[in-house]
Amino acid sequence: MRVGHIFLAKSFDGTDEHFVNLLEALMRAGLQQYVLVRNPSLAKRYDAIEGVDVGPTVRSAVAASCLMPHLDLVHAHDRAAGQAGLLLTLTRSIPFVLTHRESMAINKDPITQAVYKRAAGIICVDDADIALLRHYDQSLRLHLVQDPGRFDSTRDHLRIYQNSQRMPIAGSKGIQ
Repeated sequence: MRVGHIFLAKSFDGTDEHFVNLLEALMRAGLQQYVLVRNPSLAKRYDAIEGVDVGPTVRSAVAASCLMPHLDLVHAHDRAAGQAGLLLTLTRSIPFVLTHRESMAINKDPITQAVYKRAAGIICVDDADIALLRHYDQSLRLHLVQDPGRFDSTRDHLRIYQNSQRMPIAGSKGIQ
């Protein structure tokens, strides 16, 4: 399986270390990975991980969607990256999963709503996020993965990736 990762956040609040741990664990599990990030120093850090290909730094969802090669699945690691995932789903039928780390409700912005509704899976890091998103929309495909550095979380990510890759794209034939 080839998985692309997009991380467009301006500030990291420690999530970059979890991201490194996830990339390394998924590489050991045999996944081929391609990474697009906003921060040049992070790009250099991720480029040092054997078996992970890092593309040029990108500043926007449009640039990320244009520069992402064809993959089986994209993992958007923040809300801005989710817009790139949405573009990849709509233009190239590449499914995406989104990591939700924000303790706030989804706003009424139609693009943000489309990102959450079109995601093949949404990874939450705690039960409060699950409850918040469930309150927003019962039909969202939510998954709890509490610690991205744990071995169990790697298995969880692999399971989510496999299930998301098989899901039909929302709005395509056969989806109500």
